[in-house]
Amino acid sequence: MMKPLSLAFGLVVFAIGTAHAADQTLKLAVGQPATIELGENPSTGYRWAIDPQTSSNLSILRIEDRGFSPSADGKPRVGAPGVHRWSVQATGPGRASVRFVYRRPWETSVARRHQVDLVATAR
Repeated sequence: MMKPLSLAFGLVVFAIGTAHAADQTLKLAVGQPATIELGENPSTGYRWAIDPQTSSNLSILRIEDRGFSPSADGKPRVGAPGVHRWSVQATGPGRASVRFVYRRPWETSVARRHQVDLVATAR
């Protein structure tokens, strides 16, 4: 299930545990941070990555790949799923679309897709 959660310092967007997570829309003020979290299990070979060819207007965003984190308790377990995180911040006003693909790097097929549309407004 996906739930946006407002925090004092930014937004955290969850899309964990669904086979085909619904696309999301984030509304941010320029400079406001957000975190995107997608459920991932790298022990299967599958990893989330941004697809720059199908994303749009990434130039108005600052995106930092925070990588994979094991289970919520922080204890790594062999073969257990966890969460892949990205921090996103709008550097200018406008609209952007970030498209994520869940696939094995050595394969061309994509197991899942997730799209986050961002609307950035001036403060």
